[in-house]
Amino acid sequence: MAIQYPMYNNYQNQFGMVQQPQSIINPMQNQGQFQIQNGGFVSVSSEEDARRYPVAPGNSVTFKNENAPYVYTKTMGFSQLDRPLFEKFRLVKEEDVEVQEEEKSQAIASKAEPIKYLMQEDLSPLVKDIKNIQTKIKEIDSVLEGLKSSCDSSVKQITTTKSAKNSTKEAK
Repeated sequence: MAIQYPMYNNYQNQFGMVQQPQSIINPMQNQGQFQIQNGGFVSVSSEEDARRYPVAPGNSVTFKNENAPYVYTKTMGFSQLDRPLFEKFRLVKEEDVEVQEEEKSQAIASKAEPIKYLMQEDLSPLVKDIKNIQTKIKEIDSVLEGLKSSCDSSVKQITTTKSAKNSTKEAK
């Protein structure tokens, strides 16, 4: 019997006759529940299906769960005695950064208290209070000015008295 190479469309057997290649039987064709989608993901309906999926030694397969937001990878070592490495990943949708910041600013603005505006009638009591404070400050300034001048005159009187005593002591 001639050796068959399925990669060639037509080839001749030992008798010179052209034969069509035999189709390669895929063991996964019998299990109709697994389908490979675009991008090399194998669709599975549960994590258990992904764990049971056969993987050749030295290979890795990525699975997408059709019923939950998970992706799994199953990697086999080069020996059939090695345990497969099975990893589970949860898919999370991320929003655009600008959209997230805009939503945060809107949330902060909605939590803030409304702005209150003062009307002219609200300001008139404040103006009266300010004028009263200004008159009190002027009164305090005048009292302080009087105290300062009396202190200055007392200091002058004390210094002149001391200088007069010193001059009489020097004269003796």
